[in-house]
Amino acid sequence: MMPQERPQAPDFLTQETTTLRWGKIENQEKWGLQYQAKLNHPNKKNDFQWATYQGKRVNSLLAPLLRKITNNHCSFCDIFPLQQSGGTIEHFRPKKQFPLLSHVWENLFYCCHRCQEKGERFDGTLLKADEIDYQFDTFFICRTNNKRIFIQANPRANTTNQERAQTTIDLYGLNKFERPEARWLTLVQFQDCNNPIVEDFSYRFLFL
Repeated sequence: MMPQERPQAPDFLTQETTTLRWGKIENQEKWGLQYQAKLNHPNKKNDFQWATYQGKRVNSLLAPLLRKITNNHCSFCDIFPLQQSGGTIEHFRPKKQFPLLSHVWENLFYCCHRCQEKGERFDGTLLKADEIDYQFDTFFICRTNNKRIFIQANPRANTTNQERAQTTIDLYGLNKFERPEARWLTLVQFQDCNNPIVEDFSYRFLFL
């Protein structure tokens, strides 16, 4: 999980609108309130749908902006490229538990389908790559074992940071789905390449 620098929210999220029910609020807040109302309505299906802005689904507007932040890497496992394999938008705080955040910029991350399998699981200690003080080696180390590279909590970190790292590893399955084997192969490819460009490889934290 590489550090991310998140720019300010796009205008279509922060644009203010006036509603009869909630008064003058930003679009991202309005759409969250609408989804919460839908969840609480006994006669409506509670399946999630992205709001529409000027005839387009908001996720289609968000995807290229979020992809730019990670340079087309997954926000959590750092696999690359995502656009080719099909990136998706992760609600860091799950939308059914936190419906008001369903369209909030700071809660949305570009990620792969495997990391998206975290689903509705959430823990308040989960690491967020756009935290101001987040650095990979503060929380994690890489361990090699028989042509596999595992991510582990940094034993030199304090107890709180070790717990946060382990929670992140567990919820996003960072040592599952043959990821340890894929990291080893990526490292070999990187070492065999003349003048490699780090941004063109998955698992950039291997080359820190």
